[in-house]
Amino acid sequence: MGHDRAFSTLHLPPGQRVARWTEAASDRFVESGFKVQDPDRFVASMLHRDLAELSVTRITSVGHGFKHITRSQRQVARAHEDFFLVSVQLEGSCWIAQGGRETRLAPGQFAIYDTRRPYELLLEEDYQQAVLRIPCSTLQALAPDCDAQTAQAIAAASTSARRLIRQVREACSGTGVPHPATAPAMATALLGAVGSGLRGDTGGRAPTPHSRRALLARIKAHVATHLGDPQLTVPGIATAFGLSTSYLHQLFRTEGSTLERWIWAQRLAACERALNDPRAARQTLTQIAYSHGFSDAAHFSRSFQQRYGASPREYRKSAAAALGTGPGTRE
Repeated sequence: MGHDRAFSTLHLPPGQRVARWTEAASDRFVESGFKVQDPDRFVASMLHRDLAELSVTRITSVGHGFKHITRSQRQVARAHEDFFLVSVQLEGSCWIAQGGRETRLAPGQFAIYDTRRPYELLLEEDYQQAVLRIPCSTLQALAPDCDAQTAQAIAAASTSARRLIRQVREACSGTGVPHPATAPAMATALLGAVGSGLRGDTGGRAPTPHSRRALLARIKAHVATHLGDPQLTVPGIATAFGLSTSYLHQLFRTEGSTLERWIWAQRLAACERALNDPRAARQTLTQIAYSHGFSDAAHFSRSFQQRYGASPREYRKSAAAALGTGPGTRE
């Protein structure tokens, strides 16, 4: 049996915390990438404990804003480890994505992911989590189809999850190294709970939440429906969907834009369509701008010209001429 290894960023200079945490976490699990929104406030600690053929690490992290963990294809290709990782959520929440599936872990839930394939984790708030590292062959013997069960949450109400939470807390309690005679029993109990949950023989796959792709689609539909509301804001959208603003911003980074800029672009595009639409010919330019969420006609005109290379008035006149519907210059 191995020994306890503890690590904390608390006493490190802020500029070194993320890099040192990346080194420590990669050493205890597998090589991964870490991005932290607020590195100066990031404080995290871990207690790593070897138990026979597996290890368990309790992680506490605060002040990071959001933490993005990735295992890339390049990292997988140069690695020699064959492990499953099991995230057991104790406090806070965690998004896990692998193999086209995504799940959100709430306290009391757990899920597995395979270090032989790329994966992604997003932690958007302070959290406490236990992570088990299990050899692939060991977990496959307990749950032969575990390869197909990555990024799927096991419900907190299931017997297996309740057992696992209890056993994880016991395995991570105290500061002393467990007696060598107790380590195999602890490992067997932990493995039994994980295997039982994956086999589904004790109740409960957690309901699959909307993936980020589906969530993005829902948010975009919400924005499209409320474009005319000048009070449409990021905090308001976050509240409507039960999300933090930090997670909402992270969600839209995959779109190559901020949410504010995306809303702005959608409003301009809606105005552009209206200026092309003969059915809106009786509306003034100001009415079109205000009906799509702009509250300042001069700002709208400048923004439109910057994006489309012509003022709204010129654009409308050209569109009307092309359609043969008259000058179309209502202000």
